[in-house]
Amino acid sequence: MNNLTVTKSNYLIDASYRLNVQAQKLVLACLGLVDPRQEIPKTMTITATQFSELMGVPNAHRELYLAVDALFDASIRLKEGNDDIELRWIQKKSKRVKGEGKVTITWSDEVLKYISQLQNRFTTYKLRSIANLQSSHSIRLYELLMRFNGTGIRNIALEDFRSSLGLEDKYPLFKDLNKWVIKPSIDELNQRSDLIISCETLKSGRTVVGLSFSFKQNKQMKMDI
Repeated sequence: MNNLTVTKSNYLIDASYRLNVQAQKLVLACLGLVDPRQEIPKTMTITATQFSELMGVPNAHRELYLAVDALFDASIRLKEGNDDIELRWIQKKSKRVKGEGKVTITWSDEVLKYISQLQNRFTTYKLRSIANLQSSHSIRLYELLMRFNGTGIRNIALEDFRSSLGLEDKYPLFKDLNKWVIKPSIDELNQRSDLIISCETLKSGRTVVGLSFSFKQNKQMKMDI
């Protein structure tokens, strides 16, 4: 497996966006190929072979094209100080190189701020830690937890959790959110990532208002950064 790392600004880690699993893996594969401490290229090309090798993606040609199409249609909402910001991942439709199984993407000027020349307030983890995950929710939960890797505990308001996963308009009942998102994501991360995770609910009276995650490295799958 590869030994590349992914680094994102914490503003982007906690941002609100919804990407399918292919698009998330495409973003992370691209970020794994660059040095975020330096100015990264505005335009990047990735091949289906690279995508397959880095992320363990079968049918990589097809998945790569699906990923880049989803990326073009997606936006990100984040807060920086008192500002609410909405931006695009990429600024134009990806260029596809026919017969060569590769795509060229152009990052938006706005998103470059959160993935390039990072000096502080960022989160880093091994790309291979999430390569085998099959759920976009699992990938996002992994990132939310790794932001607090130093403590192994993350408490998050339920509203913020929904927002980070782009689920403001889905699963209004907690029991449904728990059944279809929280428990499956924790189960997958415990099975396929380098973390061992448990979760408790935070309540106001009988109402669930937040989640408390406890996590630690799985010694058998530890991936040093």
